[in-house]
Amino acid sequence: MTRRDGMLPAASRGSADPSRPDAATENFMRRIPWMRATAVALCALLAATAPAAALSHAGPSSPRPVPAIASPVTVQSGKGRDHVHGMSQEQAEKAREAQRYWTPERIRAAVPVDASREKADTPSPAGPGPRQKRSLANEPSRQVPEGIATVGVFLIRATDGSATADQFCTASAVASPTESLVITAAHCLKGDRRHHDFAFVPGYRTGASTSGQAGEAPYGIFPVQEDKIWVDSRYRASTPDDDLDFAFLNVGPNTRGQLLEDAVGRGNELTSVPTAKLARKAVTLVGYPGGQKTPLQCTNDTTAFQGRFMEIKCDGFRTGVSGGPFLENFDGRRGDLVGVIGGYKTGGLFDHTSYTSQFDEDVFRLYRQAAAGKPSDPDPGTGTSMGTAGTWTHARVMTTGRFHTSSVRNNVSDLIVRWSDGELSLYPGDGAYGFGKDIQLVKDKAWQQAAVITAGDFTGDASDDLLVRWTDGRLTLFKDVNETNKLTDKVELKAPNDTWTHASTMAAGRFGGGNTRSDDLMVTWTDGEVTLYTNVDAKGLHAERQLVKPPDSTWPHARDVSAADFRPGTGDQDLFVRWSDGEVTAYENIAAEVFGREHRLMPAKSPWRDALLATAGSFGGPTRQNDLVALWPGGKLTLHPDTTSNSLAAEHVLVSP
Repeated sequence: MTRRDGMLPAASRGSADPSRPDAATENFMRRIPWMRATAVALCALLAATAPAAALSHAGPSSPRPVPAIASPVTVQSGKGRDHVHGMSQEQAEKAREAQRYWTPERIRAAVPVDASREKADTPSPAGPGPRQKRSLANEPSRQVPEGIATVGVFLIRATDGSATADQFCTASAVASPTESLVITAAHCLKGDRRHHDFAFVPGYRTGASTSGQAGEAPYGIFPVQEDKIWVDSRYRASTPDDDLDFAFLNVGPNTRGQLLEDAVGRGNELTSVPTAKLARKAVTLVGYPGGQKTPLQCTNDTTAFQGRFMEIKCDGFRTGVSGGPFLENFDGRRGDLVGVIGGYKTGGLFDHTSYTSQFDEDVFRLYRQAAAGKPSDPDPGTGTSMGTAGTWTHARVMTTGRFHTSSVRNNVSDLIVRWSDGELSLYPGDGAYGFGKDIQLVKDKAWQQAAVITAGDFTGDASDDLLVRWTDGRLTLFKDVNETNKLTDKVELKAPNDTWTHASTMAAGRFGGGNTRSDDLMVTWTDGEVTLYTNVDAKGLHAERQLVKPPDSTWPHARDVSAADFRPGTGDQDLFVRWSDGEVTAYENIAAEVFGREHRLMPAKSPWRDALLATAGSFGGPTRQNDLVALWPGGKLTLHPDTTSNSLAAEHVLVSP
């Protein structure tokens, strides 16, 4: 099954490029400046004569000589286009304006944008001593007073009269065809961007320049172009999706007329991080802490956190470091970019532990939009981060419950999916009829034998539990499933047996067990029998009541069943049923009236006979389980919000076919 790892072609990832110039080559080219001019002219000639198809292969992995640091040269004012530097008059003026405003004094005085979320300082380890073997304990960080070419300060100038007009985060250059992309944390851009001006200063180092050396902004100042900022729209929501705490910015040339990668050399290579590989070896963290604004650098192993963030332990990374890169194969100037400080708690609450959102298909989609200059939107027609239709053709079982910490707190349902390869995924509901990034609960071929799954509060401690009927008749209860516990606590309620192999569907809910928990279990059997078990718990199934006697010719046609709340009142839940002929039915009070009150939501022979899977949950609006999710042929996934016992709501497409 193709998952959402978002891997780039081999040429765009991996270790250091052997074609990258070494130090001797760089020094040689600095001594012979006319060689670079000749090379540029030759490249321009080749570009002009090469077929268009050949140009499409240029990309982030294209090698570029690392330039020498030059003395500042200011482009003079003029009209039209600057033919020497290739800058338009507007670009030249923007560059001059940024350099005039961001004086060394203003840059030094800028405060961290997240100062209100000040990371807690913790005592540093004992003084100098022999380096110990790298471990997952805190690693000491060192200052890099000379700066790092591809990492710098991201400057924010508020023009709305804010008390702290000058703020900053950390950012880094990203290799791209435009040669002008920068990445930082999305939370550095929260608020009304209409009243802010932005700039990027790569290689920034505090301190006055000395004779023969460049100053604090050795590569110049690069203004961020207006309307060239890419933040995933789901992060801009009222409740930001912390899986998407990254942003791309397109910067204009500096006052020397250089594009970003002309000045600093090739940017860092954007690199995919699959869920199973959040724990990585020798990752370098870089950031500019508030106050000193001298970059900190630290290398340590990372660990997976909540199955969707990367965690690293490095000392001294206090506020100001937000947006700083996580780099693999770092050579002192650049590396493979596997994250930026942000995500969980906007990067962490303590200066010894930092986080990044996972770099999967979401970051690559945003990168492609930025590289092409397209608007930053989710997948067309979705508004979600739920992958592609190709992925969803592999979904085999779906159920809903409250499995994520924030979902339990906000009374929102989540979606659990069992895939054809044995992976089990959790999609946290966002409370706005959408879902966050999937969390892998398990990937084991044994789970291919999970035939029927339902969710309920069988143990009575907030997080829902999963009840699984396996193909051999086993019945297993997984207690308190969430993004941290996952499937670690299980109880076998039934050993392998012949009876439960005939359980066709199961639905857990409040069906008349006499309490407020969803711990009643309705089961349909292959012979048409329907039974209700009330007050199921970790000790097993107790009172059994037969609702429909076998043999019965109707109930073998029930394809999907789920607890639902289609009526405004509270109390016992309704039963949602999708039948094989396309009829969709809601039943009230199944325990009291044994399917007496029936509401037909869709007639027989409706399009719902083509649906593959369906379930009900509380995904938005009132906190009732009245939103239906359905999977269709071709991988189309739809949500039908606020369904009532009288009508089934129009579809909202989550994944387009």
